[in-house]
Amino acid sequence: MRRELFAILVLVLAVLFLMSVIEFYKTNVEQADARKFVMEELKTKYPTGDIEIISVQEMNSNGSKYFKINAKVTLNSAGPCPERMHIFFNYPEQNFVSQPPEYITKDCKICVSKLNCPVLFSEEAIIASHTFDGTEEVQKYVNEEKGVFSLANEKEKSWVVTWDSPFSGYYYEVEISKNASVLGIKKIKKED
Repeated sequence: MRRELFAILVLVLAVLFLMSVIEFYKTNVEQADARKFVMEELKTKYPTGDIEIISVQEMNSNGSKYFKINAKVTLNSAGPCPERMHIFFNYPEQNFVSQPPEYITKDCKICVSKLNCPVLFSEEAIIASHTFDGTEEVQKYVNEEKGVFSLANEKEKSWVVTWDSPFSGYYYEVEISKNASVLGIKKIKKED
């Protein structure tokens, strides 16, 4: 009797374990499919954009499961005025029809949809580093030098944006606080 009870218990646990593995696999396959479809949709719509899925959340509504997907698209990421937008999808609830994009940067401006917002993203830091009051010399460098490129590095409370050109004997480092102010500008001579 004891053996039979033990065997039944093991069998029940095995069935429960198998069901949980199947459900886990099913969720991941669906999530992978949702991610893949969103990436394909965005690559088709924005073929020159830098695309990234920021988050995927599994949701339940009235016993029906769907995924909330937040994606980032950056256009002109190598230029002085990158355009960043966040695009939201609900799958399969909306059959991958996206909501209108939320613009983070547009037309070389940050805080497109808000006033007095913090500088949270590298695209915002790049734009701020040559458009904020006090950055006129950097703007002149960006406009006049050929082959100018930027690199934004995030620190704890600020961004450091480096502006460089292979045709110039110097480059700039601009520090922008995440509270949206210029902390400093360094003009640095390149070593020969």
